Amino acid sequence: MRRQLPGILIAAATAAAALPPLLSDAQPLPPTRPATPGTGELTITLQGLEARLLPVAIPAFRGAGGDAVSAVVSNDLRLSALFRVLDPRSFTADLDAEGLAITPASWTSVGATAVVKASVTGSGDATRIELKVWEPGNPSAPRLTRTYGPGSPRALAHRIANDLILLYTRTAGVFGTRIAFARRTGNGRKQIFSVDCDGENLAQVSAGRRLNFTPAWGPGGIYFSSQTPDGFLALFRQGRSEPVLRADGLVMGAAFGGGRMAVVLTRDGNSEIYVGSPDGGGLRRLTNDPGADITPVWSPDGSKIAFVSDRSGGPQVYVMDAGGGGQRRVSFQGTYNTGPTWAPDSQTLAYAGRGGGAADIFTVNLAGGAVRRLTEGQGNNTDPTYSPDGRLIAFSSSRGGIFLMNQDGLNQQRILPGVAEGLRWEPR
Repeated sequence: MRRQLPGILIAAATAAAALPPLLSDAQPLPPTRPATPGTGELTITLQGLEARLLPVAIPAFRGAGGDAVSAVVSNDLRLSALFRVLDPRSFTADLDAEGLAITPASWTSVGATAVVKASVTGSGDATRIELKVWEPGNPSAPRLTRTYGPGSPRALAHRIANDLILLYTRTAGVFGTRIAFARRTGNGRKQIFSVDCDGENLAQVSAGRRLNFTPAWGPGGIYFSSQTPDGFLALFRQGRSEPVLRADGLVMGAAFGGGRMAVVLTRDGNSEIYVGSPDGGGLRRLTNDPGADITPVWSPDGSKIAFVSDRSGGPQVYVMDAGGGGQRRVSFQGTYNTGPTWAPDSQTLAYAGRGGGAADIFTVNLAGGAVRRLTEGQGNNTDPTYSPDGRLIAFSSSRGGIFLMNQDGLNQQRILPGVAEGLRWEPR
């Protein structure tokens, strides 16, 4: 018979006993410090960033609903931290006379390096878009001509933004992918949600159970830990009422990579990391330490697993080989470091760190150990997650919601208000 754990242990699993959360709803914000070059999102840092961005003009697309489609494209390019979208109020061109062509002098005068023109026809999932991208400095022919659809206006707008990013960087953008996270929905209640990476289309993933947390993207959708009627924590997948994995003790989150699943179990009364198949079969224990070992994350190449352990006293970030060997600590600055996430190069980790003050986002390069601080003096910043292309990092901030920034910590913009925990960006 499965022994039921007392309710206090369930609470501990979602709070202090499984390493306390960096950001508490009751935690006061630190005093605001004056912005200094390189740390303030509205001072020299962003001015220097904008000087390196490609100036692009995006007049309202022609046709019914065209202005809404162009607004989505413009917002995607702003969030990408690669383009400076020019203010439409500065445009001097006669847009009706130009149609999908351009008068080069009208666009060079406002500083546009690229001009994005489009015509929208149809509606709903039958929408079609004809696109032309012009460069006023070389106006003999469009730099890009493409037709999109049929599809929904938002989906086509994201495809256009991704293609513009591909055109100028040789790597497509990630718009249209989603971010999963946990959020409190009431006293003692927490649910799993997902949202488009531009902050739209918020949707609840979990349902019917009181406590749900630690979302992860895996085969068939989002997996998460959830409290069962008998007082345990089991692993569930969205859309399924029966657990994927149930075990004696607690199942506290999972991660997927290389066709395998890493998961945290408390079979022996202590949280340890196991690896097996995505359906929970063939589990093999990787860690065996008196400390708590939690939140495993696979490297994109499948060769390593990052995790958090308090085996050295306070929570720190560790890395091990996919088979469990070579366990080593990689975070040393600060006394409280959690929430690791891998960059696509499988050599860089971002994590949230705290050394007595506010929590901030850091990166560490595994090859040389170099550490970079990406946020400072901007409240508590936690739960980072890299975009699939590595250009962006989403994170939770006590400034009020989910934010995006580029990999250097610049261009910080809020995409969704409200508390969010355990962010995980959808792979592609």
